[in-house]
Amino acid sequence: MASKRDSNDGLKIGELPELGIVPVSEVIFHEEPNRERVADLVERLGADGVLKNPPIVARWDGSGRHLLLDGANRITALRTLDFAHVLVQVIDYQDPALQLSHWHHAVEHLPTAQLIDHAKGLAGVSVESVTDCPPADPAYLCCLTFPDGSKVVLRGTSDLVGKVEQLRDFTALYHRKATMDRVSYTNLEHLRRNYRNLTALVIFPPFSKEDLVALAQAKILLPSGVTRVLLPKRALRFNLQLDFLRAKLTTEEKNLWLRETIQQKIADKCIRFYREPTFFFDE
Repeated sequence: MASKRDSNDGLKIGELPELGIVPVSEVIFHEEPNRERVADLVERLGADGVLKNPPIVARWDGSGRHLLLDGANRITALRTLDFAHVLVQVIDYQDPALQLSHWHHAVEHLPTAQLIDHAKGLAGVSVESVTDCPPADPAYLCCLTFPDGSKVVLRGTSDLVGKVEQLRDFTALYHRKATMDRVSYTNLEHLRRNYRNLTALVIFPPFSKEDLVALAQAKILLPSGVTRVLLPKRALRFNLQLDFLRAKLTTEEKNLWLRETIQQKIADKCIRFYREPTFFFDE
């Protein structure tokens, strides 16, 4: 816990992230999971028996359900393992400090021509060579930057649901037949250095909070790894033993245990707050 001698950046107990135990069935997705990463998580969770980082959910419609903002792979892995409950970090969806951005996809191990031909074959999608990725417009699907610096833009429908379906059809190719990593930068020199078999960088348009709610209500999922959630605070490394989630206790009993555990962590001075951007090298 930050010392009171620190500036007003120090955390008070009431400013800790809100954590809770909720039924897995009450978590509503807005984005597809990455099946390859889910398989790895199922194996890891089964071996380690620990949920390190709680998924991020938001209160959103007054029904008691929670909109999942970050952690589709973790929730899917827990569902696969038949867990009824999950530890989550709960945030207020209307908090102005909650911002939505987007990831880019660094695609590897796929012939460029195959990626372009796939895009050209999608119904209602046009492919146009450009010198710069244009600002987002209603018909903008994504922009592709290739290792030689050339670019193309994909345009499709301006309807939100139709746009997401076209994006899913496009990204399905490299989710099935190549490898992809989420990145937050567009520097081509760095991309070529970090991804030796780079096919293309896929740059998506931003989606708003209202878009995510509309998609969740329509039960339409964005492709995996598109939305990037910027939080006012994030809980990491809680390291919850999965045996506790399997325990035959009610949600209320598990939340009581959770509150007592957090109070003990505070008393033991186990909680640390890092204001600066932080990189994890063990994910």
